[in-house]
Amino acid sequence: MRARFVVTLLFVATTLSAAAPPKPTIENLSATAAQGKVSVRFTLDGAFRNGEMVEALQSGLPTSFTYNVEIYRDRPYWFNDDFGRASVEVICTFNSVTREYLLNYRRDRRLVRSETFTDLAPLVKRMTAIEEPELFEIGTRRPYKLKVRVKADLMRGWLMYVIPWEISTRWRDVRVQPE
Repeated sequence: MRARFVVTLLFVATTLSAAAPPKPTIENLSATAAQGKVSVRFTLDGAFRNGEMVEALQSGLPTSFTYNVEIYRDRPYWFNDDFGRASVEVICTFNSVTREYLLNYRRDRRLVRSETFTDLAPLVKRMTAIEEPELFEIGTRRPYKLKVRVKADLMRGWLMYVIPWEISTRWRDVRVQPE
């Protein structure tokens, strides 16, 4: 009887894990340094693969992605020397009267730009493809010793309708390339 219970439990667990959508990841991360400043570019892949995100967006709920970007000096066998971090926030709301999406783009809590979209495809591209020219100032530091890492916080979920948790990607890092 116990063996049958264990086999059933394993079957249910593998079925649920196979049916779960792939987790979002940071892709195509690149960082280039020119004239003492570092520019960062990356994409978020898989954020809209599950229908939950699109449903939340089209229902009028404000949907936001927060990208945490850090620059540090990589020191093997010792603590890394963090010297810069930035937060890029992309917030979208749907206006059901005008049938338009309003996208607000913030960097370190300051509004950079606002745009309106009527179609979902260009909105998704704008929310998931980030290009930040001259995001960090490095001064006279040597770029090849620096690394940039990025993580995305997608949305807040609820465990058993009581316990909140953030759905996030893993950190992705890349070495800064001189231009």
